[in-house]
Amino acid sequence: MNLPIAFQNRMKELLKEEYDSYCAAMDEAPVKGIRINPLKLENKPISGLTLRPARYAENGWISEQEQIGGTPEYLSGCIYSQEPSASFAVTAMGLSDGMRVLDLCAAPGSKSTQIAERLNHTGVLVANETVTSRAQILKENLERHGVSNAIVTNSDPRDIASVFSSWFDAVLCDAPCSGEGMFRKNPQAAEEWSTEQVAACAARQAEILNSAAACVKPGGILLYSTCTFSLEENEGNVQKLLANHPDFELIAIDHPGGRQGYPLFEGAERCRRIYPMDEGEGHFVARFRRKDAEVTVRELPLLKSEPIPACVTSFLKEHLTTPYPYLYKKGDSIYGGTVPFYDIRPVRLVRHQVLLGTVRKDRFEPGHACVMSAYGSFKPAIELSLEELNRYRRGETLVKDSPSGWAAVTVNGHAIGLVKSDGHLLKNHYPKAFRIR
Repeated sequence: MNLPIAFQNRMKELLKEEYDSYCAAMDEAPVKGIRINPLKLENKPISGLTLRPARYAENGWISEQEQIGGTPEYLSGCIYSQEPSASFAVTAMGLSDGMRVLDLCAAPGSKSTQIAERLNHTGVLVANETVTSRAQILKENLERHGVSNAIVTNSDPRDIASVFSSWFDAVLCDAPCSGEGMFRKNPQAAEEWSTEQVAACAARQAEILNSAAACVKPGGILLYSTCTFSLEENEGNVQKLLANHPDFELIAIDHPGGRQGYPLFEGAERCRRIYPMDEGEGHFVARFRRKDAEVTVRELPLLKSEPIPACVTSFLKEHLTTPYPYLYKKGDSIYGGTVPFYDIRPVRLVRHQVLLGTVRKDRFEPGHACVMSAYGSFKPAIELSLEELNRYRRGETLVKDSPSGWAAVTVNGHAIGLVKSDGHLLKNHYPKAFRIR
């Protein structure tokens, strides 16, 4: 493919004798992949998709299919579309159950959903995105994935650092970058590339990294990630962080994926780089540990819930397989979650865990996130054929004999959305924003 001359020269200097291999890989088709969501589905190949295991995540697969967005597995949140090597950042974090984790630059949610899979409804995930429209997409992807323990925020990283100072066990900083690693799948990015853009990205990343570091508790992990190749944005920013934050150390990544970092400074080999010839597109990761120190961690206050109406508790008991350990009411909205409802003001809140539904006078009306959650599955369920699914996605009322009341509509046993049955007709409650024409 055609690449800017200045970029070619930089890559020749970076790769040396491997530059020809890089060019050959850039003329090949981009690598496509999916992750299977263990919150909803066992890690096994999906019928109808040709898959082979990917090396960068346990539940990652390489797929040759162009489009999966209309498949029942995608609509139900059982699979997530992600280029395979992009999953390496979360894999390299080494997460475990019960952790407090921050994804500081989270939209569209590829890495946030992967973090949530690893936490498996334990601990807490704060997923932040500074751009409001992208924060909404992040929320939608987490909801479809069935995540029960995510707090979605829409704030500047500096505001996140002020509220969550030294609070997290692990922080992912997948910083906005010049996107050199995405040129094969997005040729337009190559046309927009410049050395000035690289310098601007590197400066912005350094600022974001400072905020990310402030959020890590002593003994905690900071994972820095980009999808670019430039030294300024990668090893250069690692070197700056270590110089500006002597309480952090660069540590090795216990996974065979990728190759050693560029030897810009002593120890840089602990970083990892992935190139298009490495069964992926282009990524960089560096893992830091904050050294143990005496630090006072601010405990966050809790939101005070309004009284939960009896119609809510009785509905949830009847319709959900597993009760949520925490409920919160604000106005007419009812939220459920697996962690306490923290008061994180002045950080802008998009969604606190699962929006279960709305109180309408003396009755409770469940919402889309309630039926999509992987924590407390919706018990009443009506299985649809693929033809009925397409009609449901268009917003049509379906004719189908079934018990009266609220029910999940499912395909292959996995929920796609909600209906309300009168015993013969299924009134469609699929969100209008998701419907097809």
